[in-house]
Amino acid sequence: MNNLELAELAMNSLRYRSLRSWLAVLGIVIGVAAIVSLISISTGLNQNIQKSLSGLGANIITVTSGAPRADRAIFGGGQAPGGGFGGTGASEKKITFTEADSLRTVAGVDKVDARLQSNARISYKTRNTTSTVIGVDPSAFPASSVSAIVLGRTLGTGDMSSAVIGNSVMTDTFNDTSILNKQIKINGEPFRVVGVLNKSSTTFGGPDRSIFITQRAAKGLFNQTQNVSSAVIIAVNGTNPDTVAAGVAAKLQMLHRVTNSTQDFTVTTASSTQSTISSVTNTLGIFLGGIASISLIVGGIGVANAMFTSVLEQTRYIGLLKALGARNNTILKLFLFEACMVGLIGGVLGIALSYLASFALESFGLPSAITLDLVLLGMGFSVAVGAIAGLIPARNASSVAPVEALRYE
Repeated sequence: MNNLELAELAMNSLRYRSLRSWLAVLGIVIGVAAIVSLISISTGLNQNIQKSLSGLGANIITVTSGAPRADRAIFGGGQAPGGGFGGTGASEKKITFTEADSLRTVAGVDKVDARLQSNARISYKTRNTTSTVIGVDPSAFPASSVSAIVLGRTLGTGDMSSAVIGNSVMTDTFNDTSILNKQIKINGEPFRVVGVLNKSSTTFGGPDRSIFITQRAAKGLFNQTQNVSSAVIIAVNGTNPDTVAAGVAAKLQMLHRVTNSTQDFTVTTASSTQSTISSVTNTLGIFLGGIASISLIVGGIGVANAMFTSVLEQTRYIGLLKALGARNNTILKLFLFEACMVGLIGGVLGIALSYLASFALESFGLPSAITLDLVLLGMGFSVAVGAIAGLIPARNASSVAPVEALRYE
């Protein structure tokens, strides 16, 4: 008896016990759907975050004061030479404008945008709100802003009362698409809107909800002339941003007289942030998949129970097959095929159900992505659970003596 004939016999056996078979299949369906759906959430989150982070600019390096904290580790902790761009020192020393300017001498650095950032009161017509205002170096701003100018012009070196606003500031905060060349007030000081940035593709550090003025204007507005809030560095095209970041970290370590272990600043690159996010979402996927696997294990127990019952019900049938010359190995494969078919059917239906669940999750705004690898994982897992659950019942069936089987009532 070949494998195809055994598969047909196994399928006929499942049809004969349709209710019990479908109950066993249902357990596998729920387990596979749970695994695929939950892991697809972490996959969708990872894809969305990576897409957002790709908008930060591959050649942009950000330097901030203070050693990395937990939030920086997720949303931008860099890596220092020999272990990490960001250290673990407890002390915090501000980065000065002089130190930021000295970073221009690091190999591979094209431009340095030393920024001053603060929340400020914003007034426009009858609207009053609070927004992030960032003082930038006009010569570096077009490259460091990531988003291009969509209306008007960028900031000039001599601009002391001009501002460039993010797209969401125009459309959401002020709700006025004709705001170009109109006056807004920042902490009571008048500024004319000379440009509007294009809508950003990133949700992390995006400029959509920020207002940009020149560095000189920000120094007077915020009464800060010594320390920068952050330094945005643009690496030369064709260079490795991580290598340049390592050089920046080494330069600041020398200026601050610190080591890797006592580092008091954080250097972030797009690749290091993406790597950290991927690590977090992958761990989340494993955790969610582990939780969902419990339901599949329960489904496997249901398959094992159904197979044990099947062996008892078909004892005389097993004896008849052995009397006709079927070997123990043939009986073993027959019941294994039956268990694997339960897993296969459950896997197919579970994958279909997970697609419906994914569609429902996305309709509620929760990202979900079912990949080919995830489908193959679900199918393989379901068949493996079916095979493992049916192994002991199949061995019991193959070990039944023909004479005892034929006398079984």
